[in-house]
Amino acid sequence: MTRLAIALALSGALGLTTLVVARQGAPSVDLVEVDVVVVDGKDQPITRLQRDDFTVKEDGRIVDVKTFSERFPSDPRDPDDVRSVAILMDDAGVPPTGNETMKTIARAFVASAAPRDEISIVRLHNYDDEPFGDRRLAESRIAAYRANSAAFTDWGTPGETLDRMAGIARLMEGDDHRRKVIVCVGAPAVCNIAEPPKVALRALWPRWVRVLTSTAKANVSIYAIVPGRATLRGGGLSDYTGGEVFATTYDLGPAIDRILRDANHHYMLGYWPDGKSRELHSIDVKVARHGARVHARRRRGD
Repeated sequence: MTRLAIALALSGALGLTTLVVARQGAPSVDLVEVDVVVVDGKDQPITRLQRDDFTVKEDGRIVDVKTFSERFPSDPRDPDDVRSVAILMDDAGVPPTGNETMKTIARAFVASAAPRDEISIVRLHNYDDEPFGDRRLAESRIAAYRANSAAFTDWGTPGETLDRMAGIARLMEGDDHRRKVIVCVGAPAVCNIAEPPKVALRALWPRWVRVLTSTAKANVSIYAIVPGRATLRGGGLSDYTGGEVFATTYDLGPAIDRILRDANHHYMLGYWPDGKSRELHSIDVKVARHGARVHARRRRGD
């Protein structure tokens, strides 16, 4: 864990470079804001991009970016220099043999966060756990965690997880422009749920829409850390909310470092939607920079 302590001693503070265009003749709908992380081939943040570097489409139509800001470390006195991270611990899809591994990952995350960060532990099926509290409470929840303490079912657990994530996102919602993060630690079937087909598992579809709606409104991205050598698939909940999935064996450093860094440096792009009501809207963000990779949400609900 020595490398982890060095690599993840993230310090500095949050600054702000902002260009705001006043609302003039805008439709009577809420401004949509999309938080965007842009990294290079080494997963390092690309800084100092301008509004004209970005192209945003909603439902296939190019939208006019009206507000633009870049948020990055610079001033420790700024109240927005706080990363809000909720660690969601899977207690259904992880076998009992993974109990200590799960605790190790959660403790590494808590230890890696800066003292000013808001970091909380939420056990999936302990409904008294909320994404609030201090480090002592987080440690007590980790100590009390038990893998496989709840039964996993193909028809029930994904829906319970989506409900839990939507509830956490609503509690994390605020007026600030922080990039808030839910990190689900556990089995892929729990932490990176695939988009359900509308024609099957009808009870799951409205929950899917609800979690994409609540995370978009709260500027919450969902990441997943899957212990072991699990086979990962794309197109799951992390991908749709602007997060990523990491498989980890021994070295937790790169995954935790990347997630905390994403929460510390991002761009906020705001636009007026066309006002047409849809269950879900598609979002596509591109950057005119060679070698850049964009992490931004791909879906939002009304």
